[in-house]
Amino acid sequence: MKTNPLFTKALEKGAQGQRLDRFEALSLARSITPDNLHALGKAALANRRSRFNNQATYVFNLQINPTNICGAGCSFCNYAASRNAPHAYIMDEAEIMDKVKRLLPVEVHIVGGLNQIWPYERNLELIRLLRCNFPNLHIKAYTAVEIDYFAKTSKKSEETVLAELIEAGLDAMPGGGAEIFSERLYLKNWKNKLDPKGWIRIHNKAHSMNISTNATMLFGFGDTWLERVEHMLILRKAQDLNLAKGFTCFIPLAFQPGKGNFIINGPTPLETLAVLAISRLVLDNIPHLKSYWPMTGLEVGAAGLSWGADDMDGTITEEKIAHLAGSPTPVGLARGKMVETILEAGFEPVERDGQFKHREIGAELS
Repeated sequence: MKTNPLFTKALEKGAQGQRLDRFEALSLARSITPDNLHALGKAALANRRSRFNNQATYVFNLQINPTNICGAGCSFCNYAASRNAPHAYIMDEAEIMDKVKRLLPVEVHIVGGLNQIWPYERNLELIRLLRCNFPNLHIKAYTAVEIDYFAKTSKKSEETVLAELIEAGLDAMPGGGAEIFSERLYLKNWKNKLDPKGWIRIHNKAHSMNISTNATMLFGFGDTWLERVEHMLILRKAQDLNLAKGFTCFIPLAFQPGKGNFIINGPTPLETLAVLAISRLVLDNIPHLKSYWPMTGLEVGAAGLSWGADDMDGTITEEKIAHLAGSPTPVGLARGKMVETILEAGFEPVERDGQFKHREIGAELS
């Protein structure tokens, strides 16, 4: 079988950690065939091993979603609820604090809906309350979509909102809300919330204010391979501007169809692994690549470590977003299960903190 020489060149450069130019990166997307998948995975694994040897990290974390009431109306979301929907819920501060005190996670990941039940001021005070009670807790909170909403509803600038969150104790921002940087899909599926250019703008502002962030990409809901690689190239360009404090980690999110949605099946396991591999080869300037097991399943999540990923996120106690969309994965994992999963995948498990620094298991939170 004849091999595309540009694809071969991209694999060779990517395996060595060299930057792929635009045409080489796009050649990966244009060459996704069963015959090429093994070579793609092999190149991504070589790149991953040159960066991280045989280590694979995880974090003991707690996901906090104060409420799922949201007015954005995204077509693909089974998590969001109207105020009177059967699956709507609202948490209060005492409940949140009790969870953190009881579980003592290393990191909290806070994402909520767009609503005035938990408006900006209340979310700001939650950060302050967590920082006051748990001074060593890594607080990663509020997507760019939420920052945009906070600014508009509080009539403050985005810079002011970010500055106030930093003052209250914010450490980092998650990467949610990016979906995929496609104007076509934006207008079709989430036109009532922040657009792709706005997402990049807010993350650039956060980076300039010394806030590290994650980056995500939702895939498998009608997007194309070319759109996926274009998304990565946009992130790579943004990262070039902010190497000191920029994107810490990239997280491809496999779409969960849920009930009654417009797509019956999400991406296949091999498709998910191919996305991870291309991500590792294209995103040379984003340090970490996460295999997000709540949306892939533990088996595919662990396999992702051999396709370029160096991190499996963590215990993610009480994850709600993927599971309300129908994900069959466990709601949370114990440390022991995470260690066992990484070992069975053939890698060395290393617990990390929210900044990807290795840590001793059992170190005190406060």
